[in-house]
Amino acid sequence: MTGPGEGKLKIEAQVYVNGELLRDVDVYVHVKGYSLARVTHLDIEHPDVNKYVKPHGGRFLKIVGIKGGFMVKDSSWVMIVKSTFLEDLLKIGEETYAWVGGKLGGMYIGFKKTYIEKLEEKAIKLYNIIPRRAR
Repeated sequence: MTGPGEGKLKIEAQVYVNGELLRDVDVYVHVKGYSLARVTHLDIEHPDVNKYVKPHGGRFLKIVGIKGGFMVKDSSWVMIVKSTFLEDLLKIGEETYAWVGGKLGGMYIGFKKTYIEKLEEKAIKLYNIIPRRAR
């Protein structure tokens, strides 16, 4: 887990895997150009996440909008992320695919451009964090 850093915006969120709440999970919007982020993405940090997404691995998975957040669907597990910050990222029932990659102590979700722009707009509006050119 990498924890907090410049340009990592901690958001209040509840994360469930296969219906079970992950306690003490940290969820961040990691804005492009800060703390080595090449693109804006979502970090979900909790050691149990590596049971489902191995560090240094990853694949494209279906993301579905649900009330209050979104659902990540894999063939053997389902993750639900609920947050007021994320509740309008996808419309209820809207489907897309995103890169879900593993890292030590968690995972990251690399959304398509449309969703990245929504995350960045909120980062600017709510936190006054402006994406920078990636180095």
